[in-house]
Amino acid sequence: MESITREDIELIKQLCLWNIDIEQFEEKTLFKANYQQLRKLLYYVKDYSDEERYNQYFHSILWELPQKISEVEYKELYKEFLLENFHNEHEEIVSAFQSTYNNDIENIPILLKSIENIPEYLQKEDFKYSYVRKIIYAIGAQPHPESLLALEKLVSETNDKKIKELALHQIEKRKELGRWEFEKK
Repeated sequence: MESITREDIELIKQLCLWNIDIEQFEEKTLFKANYQQLRKLLYYVKDYSDEERYNQYFHSILWELPQKISEVEYKELYKEFLLENFHNEHEEIVSAFQSTYNNDIENIPILLKSIENIPEYLQKEDFKYSYVRKIIYAIGAQPHPESLLALEKLVSETNDKKIKELALHQIEKRKELGRWEFEKK
């Protein structure tokens, strides 16, 4: 694995602290993180004791740091970090599974597991079910018939009435509209 120079580490910190923007970062270095470097940097922020700072760092590294990784590697990162509880990017990651990474039945088990692994910052009822709804929509966006089968299994196995209601609504919507709303138009 290529190592990251000290100069690049300092620039990454400046980017994460929002002391420089992406254009300034790119003017000062040609660094683009590969999969292993990006993964390592994302876990590195976990060691910060200041929650606001590590959320800011995590966000900047995941979404702003120039990267040279494939779509498959992005999807693997998202699958891994969706189940980690030390950051606040879960809703954005779930949205990526609904809009971008929605053509792989292997995403379904991770999405189902994320319903059981709701981060602490999303535990309040106001946030929890909004987040669960996004997960259920992301499951519904995955290929049929596996997505419908997963939602039906969720309905039969959950004891949470609200989750059951959300999953049933998504099942009906998918049965009525198909996988994508525009297919019917």
